[in-house]
Amino acid sequence: MTILQFTVPSIPHYIMCGEDTYTISQYHPNRRNIEVFDLLIVTKGTLYIGEEDQKWEVKAGEILILRPDRYHYSEQKCKETTHFYWLHFQTTGKWYEVKDTNTKESIHKTHITPFHKSELFTIELPKFCTLSNPSVFYEKLRNLLLLVGNVSSKARLQEQAIFQEILMQLHRDQQPKINSNIVQIAEKAADYLQQNFQNPLTYEQLSEVLNFHPAYISRCMKQVYGCTPQEYLTRYRIEQSKLFLLNTDKSVSEIAEKVGFSTISYFTKTFSKVLKITPLKFRNQFR
Repeated sequence: MTILQFTVPSIPHYIMCGEDTYTISQYHPNRRNIEVFDLLIVTKGTLYIGEEDQKWEVKAGEILILRPDRYHYSEQKCKETTHFYWLHFQTTGKWYEVKDTNTKESIHKTHITPFHKSELFTIELPKFCTLSNPSVFYEKLRNLLLLVGNVSSKARLQEQAIFQEILMQLHRDQQPKINSNIVQIAEKAADYLQQNFQNPLTYEQLSEVLNFHPAYISRCMKQVYGCTPQEYLTRYRIEQSKLFLLNTDKSVSEIAEKVGFSTISYFTKTFSKVLKITPLKFRNQFR
């Protein structure tokens, strides 16, 4: 599957949307370098779309994202009445088109000096896919259409919030489907770790509570959260320590003990490794 990979921050942002219905023999306009990503969502019929040397037949319940820097054209006319939504979005951060794990094409770079240093991560959107829940997706688009023309701050914020929900669904739809039992075990493990993060925890304890072998629990968490139980617990403890550093006057040693680290030196070492800054410097910089 070809995907579009975005480095965040900055997260892709919504620009505008609309809908169209083409009758038989009508076709999508040909355009070059439109400078925005064009998300097409077909609800009825078929769109025949090309982008440079690639061609797609986008049917009801399917989506296609056209790049902002390429030539788009109608590969052929519609053979039946075709209805679709379109949505334009853009990003000020880096993005790539990824066709396999070793190839990244067409990097887009924009440098922005952040207010504070944020840890970068990536989100991946399918360039073409079948929606897992089309009706919910269509409803989000209809809600966006209701806000078209409303320039109030509240409406603009609502637009971006709805668009982020759309991104989340697209991100989920391109992920490999995970067995519901695996998700349930991983979520139970995560919940237990969150509820008991202040205490010393072992894999044996987790195994006893969930009644599964530690290795199996670890595999479940890796599939769902991308990390082992120990890695999840460490991340959660660090996030809790950040809250204590910013919102209380507790000393670093008190916070280390409060969030479950055995020693202040281990806490400081782990915090610095994860965030590239010491706990005290973090407090002084962001408080």
